[in-house]
Amino acid sequence: MPSLYSPPGFTRRFWRFLPALLALFWLTACQQSRAPDLPATAGAEPPPPAAAPAPPPPPPPPAAVEAPRPMPAPAPAPDKPPPKTSAKPPAAANGGGHTAGEAPPSIPQFDWPPPKASAQQAIPDKWLRTGAAPTLASVADKFEKSLKLAGYAQRSYYSVPRGFALATQFEQIRADGTPLPGDDRWKVGPPRVGNLSLLAFIQALAHAPAGTYRAIVFVVTDAPWVQSPSAPSEAQIMAWAGSGAASLPAAIGQLPYGEGYRAHALIYEFRKGNSGPAESILPSAVSGETHLERGGIWTPLSIL
Repeated sequence: MPSLYSPPGFTRRFWRFLPALLALFWLTACQQSRAPDLPATAGAEPPPPAAAPAPPPPPPPPAAVEAPRPMPAPAPAPDKPPPKTSAKPPAAANGGGHTAGEAPPSIPQFDWPPPKASAQQAIPDKWLRTGAAPTLASVADKFEKSLKLAGYAQRSYYSVPRGFALATQFEQIRADGTPLPGDDRWKVGPPRVGNLSLLAFIQALAHAPAGTYRAIVFVVTDAPWVQSPSAPSEAQIMAWAGSGAASLPAAIGQLPYGEGYRAHALIYEFRKGNSGPAESILPSAVSGETHLERGGIWTPLSIL
């Protein structure tokens, strides 16, 4: 029996299967050309991601915009005058007995703080708070009436911070504070009204007989103060020089006598010898209340 691989049989079979082999090769080639269109099989490595696009460059900074210039104010009409400003003068640094915005009173200022006195006495506040709305003018009126009843014919007003000072004329007294009787009480000679000052008193004392003399100054204010540690010096006396007023200005008198206000009496006592100037007595041998009582002022203040 002839073998399958014998040359004659093999040749015949080769030519019989050749068309089938060619067709198989053609189909295989077609499948390989279409392989990239097929989806990736499981387990296959995914393609690398595409590179991210570069960010766009930042926009240029905005150009500086010039601020609009303010429009000039329109000029006032020719027929209308420019508006007036209500500027007020500043208040004095030391108060001077007037409120802010007011013109200073036309009376001199008492030396501040007051020079050291021979004696001092607070006036009971209830004696001065009379009426529904007491003012500095009502307090001054009570002092004036009390001084008149006590025989004091002369007086003089000075300004102090947020208040006033009221000075009496000099009088001659005994060592216990009792005034000399009759006209001997005023032998020193009262200075004229409007020129009542310690300087005028000292000058009058230069020609007065030897003895003891007294001047009383009432201080009414709500400003805190203490006496100066020294007696009146010549410079301080000159600062008081004779410009006291006979009455209290309305700018001071209309101020309310508020809760913080108090009144004190300062007693200035001097001793005059047969020669030489008068000298201050510090302290006085009697209290301030005794001076006011024996001078005839204390009782009228308590009942008026």
